[in-house]
Amino acid sequence: MGVGLLGTGVQPAAAKAKKSIKVRVTLTVNHKKISRKKIKTTRKTSVMKIMKKHYKVKEDDGMITSINGHKQNKKTQKYWLYSINGKDATKGAAKTYLKNNDKVHFKLNAEK
Repeated sequence: MGVGLLGTGVQPAAAKAKKSIKVRVTLTVNHKKISRKKIKTTRKTSVMKIMKKHYKVKEDDGMITSINGHKQNKKTQKYWLYSINGKDATKGAAKTYLKNNDKVHFKLNAEK
C-alpha cells in the first residue's frame, strides 16, 4: 500500500497519473484570436473532454465540428483543425491527451 514510500517524497505511479497539469487553449477564427484560456486538468483527460468542459462544443465521430457556435462549413472548406505546441494534431480530439504546459491551438480557417 505504498508504506515504503512514506516520507520519501516519491509518489506511486497511480498518484502521478492523476497529477494536475496546466495547458493553454487558444481559438482562432478567420485568423482572428477569439479566446485564450489557461486550464488546469489531468493527463488522463482527452482534448475533447477538456474542450467540452470549457467551451460549447459539437462533435461528430471524435472530431470537433463547432466551438462556441463557430461551425465548420464543407461548402467553403472551413474546418476546425488543431495543433499542439505548433505541430498539427495527428488524431481526433477524443483520442489525444496532453502533457503539462502544452499549448493547444484550434483554428477555423478556409483550407487553401
